[in-house]
Amino acid sequence: MRIKTLTYTNLYTKAISHTNTANYSFISTNKVDTVSFKKQNKKENTPFIYDTRELDLHCACCGKLMLKNSAVNEFINTKIYLPANTALKRITYEQNFQIKDQPENMQKAYNFIKKEAAQNPNLNIEELLNTPKVQDYIKKADHSIIAALDELKSRCKRVSHSSQYIVDEIEKLNPDFQQTESIIFQNLKILSKLYPTETIHCILNKPEVKEHYLKKLQNKQNSRLKKVTPLIQQLSPEYSQKAESALMQSFKIFNTESTDIIHKRTRVIEKFENAFTDINNATKQDKAVSDLIMKKLDKLPDSKNDVNAFMVKYARKNENAIPKILIERLRNTNDHVKPEHRKGDEGQSNKKNYLSLCGKCNHKRNTESYFDIIHKNPQMPENTQKQIDEIIEYINNGILADYDTWPNDIKTPIGLESEGCIFIDTKKLDIQKAKASRIKRLQEYEEKEKHKPQIEIAKGTYRRHGKKD
Repeated sequence: MRIKTLTYTNLYTKAISHTNTANYSFISTNKVDTVSFKKQNKKENTPFIYDTRELDLHCACCGKLMLKNSAVNEFINTKIYLPANTALKRITYEQNFQIKDQPENMQKAYNFIKKEAAQNPNLNIEELLNTPKVQDYIKKADHSIIAALDELKSRCKRVSHSSQYIVDEIEKLNPDFQQTESIIFQNLKILSKLYPTETIHCILNKPEVKEHYLKKLQNKQNSRLKKVTPLIQQLSPEYSQKAESALMQSFKIFNTESTDIIHKRTRVIEKFENAFTDINNATKQDKAVSDLIMKKLDKLPDSKNDVNAFMVKYARKNENAIPKILIERLRNTNDHVKPEHRKGDEGQSNKKNYLSLCGKCNHKRNTESYFDIIHKNPQMPENTQKQIDEIIEYINNGILADYDTWPNDIKTPIGLESEGCIFIDTKKLDIQKAKASRIKRLQEYEEKEKHKPQIEIAKGTYRRHGKKD
């Protein structure tokens, strides 16, 4: 793939040092239609899988190969976030956090968590705080200690690996990125070669790098707004005056406001929505033109579909935001076929209403119908059938349990949500073969367990907590 967004020669002449003075903040996302990470018919000590998020599947929407839910959790826990033992040491000099200068409650919390981190050197701060001993400590602690632990958690999660390390670890996953994410990753690879020892966050906040992406973003924003100008002239005087005012304010928002101000795209769209508040009472001409204007504005670059918008937005977030969001977009998630948060017509949270979508497609969908999504992604019917076939193969081979009726159960909701555009063929499903395969698999598993050393069976390890969606 040819990368037009960034090259070695068109951005930098040399690498310069950078003092990280960026404002620390955490990723804040809108509520999306994903399923909470709950124990749902999950059985231990069996050779079967009971959750489709733990299968190698292609997204039913975009068709990209997704990462297993547990694989994403593991990557975030072990590759993005540093062990708490290391992070607690690094915050003292990276964030100028001198424990001797802190209040007594912070010193108590720090010394306790530092001791626990030393005894659990492989756990990151999130995992450490969820161990039974620390949880017991939190239950007995007062509010000041809990607040101190929360601050320590925040500080530890801001400690980051070098850009080169992060890029190398992501590459080992052989990610099947969508186009925008693929270009973003290629950009990060170039940047990591220029500044291998610095963090991605530090690199993106270098003046010359920040300016590069900001200028490209502003050029796209201005170009899109300029396409609205001739349409405004087709409106009647009443609406053209309002729209012209919204246009002038939009140029100011994109070009003169501080780069630290967020939600610019949303505010621009709201300006025009306010200009057309009573458009339903207008002429057909005004209605048609206002619809065209809003469609043009809907194509304003955002972080989901534009590399420059992504880099500008996430450079403002915490140090680990970019690698985390890239991996999250590959996560195998349960999408509610009939959306859970559709106002007045909520879908149920059970597997008869679940289809596997990657994190990005799930987030983008929100409460849109599959019928509307197909207009944007005509390959969805084909990709959905491909995923159903994959799941049927897992059922037939005795790998996926408790899903024998699922392929037929999901037919109706998918058909309704797509208004008949997606028809599921389940002829490949063979329940008898599935039952025989599970019996054989269970027998082989039990035979293997008989010969496993007792010390291995009895050995207990702390289990990492899964991500809560």
